[in-house]
Amino acid sequence: MRKMRIFFLALTLLPALVFAQTAQIGLGPAVFFKSPILLGQDIDIEALNTNQISLGADFRFRMGWFKAEALALVSVGEVHSVNMFLDAGLAVNLNLVTLSFGVGPNFTGNFNGSRPVQAGLNARFGLDVLMGMNSLGISYITAFNIEDTIAIGTKTGLLGAHLLFWL
Repeated sequence: MRKMRIFFLALTLLPALVFAQTAQIGLGPAVFFKSPILLGQDIDIEALNTNQISLGADFRFRMGWFKAEALALVSVGEVHSVNMFLDAGLAVNLNLVTLSFGVGPNFTGNFNGSRPVQAGLNARFGLDVLMGMNSLGISYITAFNIEDTIAIGTKTGLLGAHLLFWL
């Protein structure tokens, strides 16, 4: 009976050990702004202001090619809001650079008279430069629609940078 317990204990711990060796968790600050550059809009330097900047935190989980990500952003300006972007997708590590793509839901809570809660889908593209246990990267987030066809929105977008500390 004792050998059977040891066998089942080893059987349950083995996946946890494999998981611990291949899984990575990253956490760090992020800054994003509404990007006229990637949307094909004219850039008006005088129109750039704090209404277009969002600050927050980025959390990532990676295991092999799979990645899951949660990004929380706070926006202040004409409309104060808290935004949460959740993504799952692929991350391909090319030695010092990681390319990633993910799709998931996003939620917005507005505080200044706008619709209080909004939800939708987003697509996220990212490029990270690995620096030991840290990574510095850029990401682009845009609307993702699945109705009659799959479409990536080009009327709104966030371009941002983040610094992640990998545990």
